[in-house]
Amino acid sequence: MAAATVLATIGLGLVACQPLPLPDASSTLVGCDQASSVVVLTETSHLDPSCTYAGIEIATSGVTLDCQRARIVAPQGAGGRGILIRAPEGVALSDVTVRNCRVEGFLNSLRVTRDGFRTLAEGEEYDTPTSNIVVEDSTFKGSRGTGIFVDGYVEDVTLRHNTVDGAGSVGVYLETGSRRNRLEDNSFINNGYIENGPGGQLISLSGTQLWWWGVGREGVAVDGSFENTIVGNAFYNNANGGLFLYKNCGEYPTKPAYFERRTSAHDNLIEGNTFVGGRTGVWVGSRMAENTLPMECTDPAYIDEPARRVVLDRAEHNTVRANRFVEVTYGIRVEDDDTTVDGNVFEAANAGKHAVIVGTPLRTQVLGRPVDGTVLRDNASTLAGNADPFRWIAGHTGTVDEGNTALGQPASLCEGQDPPRQQFIFVLALALPGPGGTAPATTPDLTYPVLGELPPCAAAT
Repeated sequence: MAAATVLATIGLGLVACQPLPLPDASSTLVGCDQASSVVVLTETSHLDPSCTYAGIEIATSGVTLDCQRARIVAPQGAGGRGILIRAPEGVALSDVTVRNCRVEGFLNSLRVTRDGFRTLAEGEEYDTPTSNIVVEDSTFKGSRGTGIFVDGYVEDVTLRHNTVDGAGSVGVYLETGSRRNRLEDNSFINNGYIENGPGGQLISLSGTQLWWWGVGREGVAVDGSFENTIVGNAFYNNANGGLFLYKNCGEYPTKPAYFERRTSAHDNLIEGNTFVGGRTGVWVGSRMAENTLPMECTDPAYIDEPARRVVLDRAEHNTVRANRFVEVTYGIRVEDDDTTVDGNVFEAANAGKHAVIVGTPLRTQVLGRPVDGTVLRDNASTLAGNADPFRWIAGHTGTVDEGNTALGQPASLCEGQDPPRQQFIFVLALALPGPGGTAPATTPDLTYPVLGELPPCAAAT
């Protein structure tokens, strides 16, 4: 199915260009004379749509920015943030709204952060909270890194009716400790092809330089973020999948961005979204069985070998309900406990797609802890030729399995196979670099291995 046809079918696309209401009479115009430098707003303001702006910063409560569809574009060679919403250290920030913006380039198109959040003492993370931060009716395109970044211990951010397109990394990143945010009726398109992507990059692994090609990143990352509502969004053609829930393992401790990650990706609601194409729609506990050795994690490992280090992921008590998965290789993967998978639908034209896979092999084998407490209820699959689209791997306990159908017939969870995994997390292929650390002259096979069609459960041995 052509991309344009898919977009039209599911209503996925850029924010519609309907006529905008005039700014409120109390709003202050930020004129073209201010457009060439970052504008710090302290009052409700609007932009001149005929101008192109270099950036906006808001660090004051009660401010509304109406861009009136003006463009905010990164100057040549610039990084930074197109729009920065910032709570000063020790100060609560509330009632900030950003709407009708078109942001292009930058490291992050938009970032919501709290100054000093990395040094907050345990138990004091939410003493000066953020609240009622709304970003709506905007487009964010072509960031070098994450499109929209919601930082640690930020809460009550609503993202609605936005399009995040072509971010080099994750489309929207909910950082560890962020909570009670809402992503509603957004579109996430073509994100994640640069960070850890198929273009390749040079790394040093145990003192050896290697060139590696990666699988890219996902549309939305829920990284140790909790009690979020993610509803009515559309995911299309993101590099490594749609929405992943996991807990940062304390990666890269010598880098300035490091801080102690205290919270898991728990009690999130993922409801009424549409996922089109790609490898994985929703992955719960996406790093539970991944070799994170290159990430130098500070969390204790349950497998620690010379070439392999695996830590426990934490993404428990999540609900994945009433979503639609169209031509997704693995609709939902469940590798942590107490996940509810309820009333989802899965559609594909061939039997090599899979609706739900429950289980995590390494935690089960090494620690004797299979995935526990999964509720698999009232899901419907029309994956052509696949009468057994609901599979378990490496055992499971405490599972509720009822009311599921495949091709119009009752279908139960039955044994499957673990999907192929990379040698290291994100790594699709490795090779020795060329002269001076350049890319090798020959690119290896970058085909992503998948399960493909499995034997029917009745015929499996």
